[in-house]
Amino acid sequence: MDAATLSITVAISLVLLLLAANVYIGPALGLAAILGTLVLTGELNRGLSFLLYTAVSVTSNYGYLCIPLFVLMGLFAAASGIAGDLFEANYRIVGRIPGGLAITTVIACAGLAAITGTTAGAVAAMIHIALPQMKKYNYDERLSVGVISVAGTLAIMIPPSVTFIVYAIFAEQSIGKLLIAGILPGLFLAFLYSALILIRCLANPRLGPAGERFTLHQKVAGLKGVVPFLLLLATVFVGIIVGIWTPVESAAVAVVIVFAMALLRRRITRSVVLTSISQTVVTSGSIMTLVIGSLIFSKYITLTRFNEKLTNAVIGLDLSPLMLFTLLIVFYVILGMFLEPTSIIALTIPLLMPVVKAVGWNPIWFGVIIVNLMEVAAVTPPVGLVLYTVKASAPEIPLETIAWGAFPFWLCNIVACYVFYTFPALALFLPSFM
Repeated sequence: MDAATLSITVAISLVLLLLAANVYIGPALGLAAILGTLVLTGELNRGLSFLLYTAVSVTSNYGYLCIPLFVLMGLFAAASGIAGDLFEANYRIVGRIPGGLAITTVIACAGLAAITGTTAGAVAAMIHIALPQMKKYNYDERLSVGVISVAGTLAIMIPPSVTFIVYAIFAEQSIGKLLIAGILPGLFLAFLYSALILIRCLANPRLGPAGERFTLHQKVAGLKGVVPFLLLLATVFVGIIVGIWTPVESAAVAVVIVFAMALLRRRITRSVVLTSISQTVVTSGSIMTLVIGSLIFSKYITLTRFNEKLTNAVIGLDLSPLMLFTLLIVFYVILGMFLEPTSIIALTIPLLMPVVKAVGWNPIWFGVIIVNLMEVAAVTPPVGLVLYTVKASAPEIPLETIAWGAFPFWLCNIVACYVFYTFPALALFLPSFM
């Protein structure tokens, strides 16, 4: 066994051992990279220099400021009461049709995704706002919790998505282009979910009975609560597209706007501010630790030339692009059964990017595919974190019911992968203006 093969074997074995021991994946990858470098080169200082250089590089990178800013914006938005306004406004418009409450939940989650960037906030809000309403109108329990679970994952796709930022770091792509690339695919997924709900409820009205009827005046009155939300979207995302400001600057502006909205609604207290800042530090620190550990491992993999061997092996299979794409989906679905989305990206993207470039796939488009598959991973048992978020918020509902309720919408994401494969312009149209 040559030194490179022995080194890779030792490093991967250590990663698996540490993960089995519930060690956080960032430190696990970093330690494995340092030990692997020692086995390969016989120099401990080489691996330690990777650690020092990467830590300084990541923590001093201006672009990575997007992460804490978007996290803070989401926490302020959760405190502002925007979720209730979004739900009420959309319910007055579409609540009367079969499955209207479930469709309202999808639309509200899409709106929340644009200001939270995380699934937990959207899911927790909809559990407390939408689920009681669906129970009131005797909605099927599986449909109710299923739509909340999967619609909540739209926060992974629709910007500001922390998942896109993490992908951008590992794929070495533009954060701004990737954030904008998620807009049309995210809206398309929301359309697919809504269409599925409507078709199912038309076929079986008992799944989602129609809600109450509202007058035109009541519908218009309900829209007043979402005007600040629309202003936020226009300010942030149009500004990025036309080049008024960078993603970091847009994130800072978004924090100020959301904070002002919460302040005007009298939802901001000293306790809320301190708690939001504390959670932002913890969340951002966790993400940065993961990024540092994964980038160290990526440098180690480059040193061993394992990524080159992997690329040559994949190309040597002589598969058609569609077959390779299908195998990729299967690979990520399996990984989603055991790992959470950020860890999957950290483990796989440094290895797969050379393959992506060799096949000729656009890295921005590929990012949309990966993030869509991370939505799948978020609701794939046994690890699917969103399923457990719903369970924690609604402990009386069996986990099995939540998982089966999410399954039809899970299939929508798989279908969407092939739609994005066939029509890459869905992902690339808006970034082309930047």
